Amino acid sequence: MKKTLRALYLLEFFVGFAPSVLILCVGIIFSPIYFVGLFSGAPEVLLYLFLVISGSFGFWGAISLLTLTLHPENENTSPFRLRVYLLLGLLASLIVSIFIVRIDNPWSFVFILPFVVTTHLAYKQRYYIMQKCS
Repeated sequence: MKKTLRALYLLEFFVGFAPSVLILCVGIIFSPIYFVGLFSGAPEVLLYLFLVISGSFGFWGAISLLTLTLHPENENTSPFRLRVYLLLGLLASLIVSIFIVRIDNPWSFVFILPFVVTTHLAYKQRYYIMQKCS
């Protein structure tokens, strides 16, 4: 793969995931508060913990997908685990996107970019993702 194409993939990934990663980092920073809320009897923090944990797995899956696209000779994640990671990330990103779109911010469209980037990378690696689990 040419260096310019790799650079374009990296640029696409960084631009597409920057807002979502910022929100994920905020969630990770506040995760001790979620545990305190969980032990003090606030069950709604389970949703926030789920979003942080599944968002982290989803971001790991997206990074694995990018690595697989840039270096197809190095398989770093099995197809089944990659599908699970991407589905968890999709679910977390969808829930957070719904929360953010409800705010009516004109910049809320940037939270759709991870879906576009992940779909593009998954299309590029569709044969690997659809392999049967062994």
